[in-house]
Amino acid sequence: MKVLQEGALADFLNRFMELILLNVLWFICSLPVFTLGASTCAMYEVTLRWALHENPAVVGTFFQTFRRSFRKAAAVFLIFAGAGLFLALDLWCALQWQTRFRFLIVVVILAAVYFYLAVLSHVCPVLVYFDTGVKESIRRAFFLSMSNGVFTVFIMVLNLLPVFLIFLFPYYFGQIVFFYFMIGAGVIAFLCSLHLIRLFDPERAGEAERLEEEQRRLRKEERRL
Repeated sequence: MKVLQEGALADFLNRFMELILLNVLWFICSLPVFTLGASTCAMYEVTLRWALHENPAVVGTFFQTFRRSFRKAAAVFLIFAGAGLFLALDLWCALQWQTRFRFLIVVVILAAVYFYLAVLSHVCPVLVYFDTGVKESIRRAFFLSMSNGVFTVFIMVLNLLPVFLIFLFPYYFGQIVFFYFMIGAGVIAFLCSLHLIRLFDPERAGEAERLEEEQRRLRKEERRL
């Protein structure tokens, strides 16, 4: 979807409009809830290709990936939804217990929550980029997130940013939710993808960056002539 044809401003506006379109597709396709995994995978398929300086057709790429990854993504969603509820219940119970070792139990559960969020923030991009099975995607997401150092925390914070904003600014709940479902989710996925593609495939990411730099240089020379 191209609004304007040339120049840095045109590139920015085109990408902005594509982000809105992508976000709306993600929101609509996530409404049944159990399709959240598939729609998130489809969104990351587009943003990862943007991170490689490709220009996929947003609608066609989104729905093609949505159909292709639906079963595996649905299984991942159910696994992580169940695990998330289990951890939340454990944490709630631990906070209610009046025992001498409550603090230690809470720390252990919070450590498990960290690993859970680290894998959760990587599993959909891993599933769609490597096109592996459910078990292998979870395993690979775990090892990649653990090898990612401080960037794993950065990606987790990005994904949890709407929750933090709602907690800090509860009076702006409606505006934050509207912005997130309008464009925020797509922006977060794109920012995550800019780093994740270097984690997943550094050689391909480096080559794509070199080609993009060469194309920019050629365009600048053409404008000078």
